[in-house]
Amino acid sequence: MAHAPMGPFCQSCGMPLTRPEDFGSTADGLRQNDYCSFCFDGGQFLQPDITIDQMIEFVMRPMIQSIGLTDVAARAVAEEMLPCLGRWSRAA
Repeated sequence: MAHAPMGPFCQSCGMPLTRPEDFGSTADGLRQNDYCSFCFDGGQFLQPDITIDQMIEFVMRPMIQSIGLTDVAARAVAEEMLPCLGRWSRAA
């Protein structure tokens, strides 16, 4: 069974939300607690038409660079994690 990362984390890409600037914002500029600033800003998704498969590709590079995972390991983590996140579990 797939498990989402320990939170808080973005419900679109899984990025840990640890600093105030990591969080996305609502249309009125308030902090949006469910999404990161790379996925959601000003009350809207920055890539509204991205598919889960495209998001898997998008999150692999940061996982490889920041955590040191191989391509295969990064893909496996992304394929397990993303379907558990709010943006993608509601899309199913």
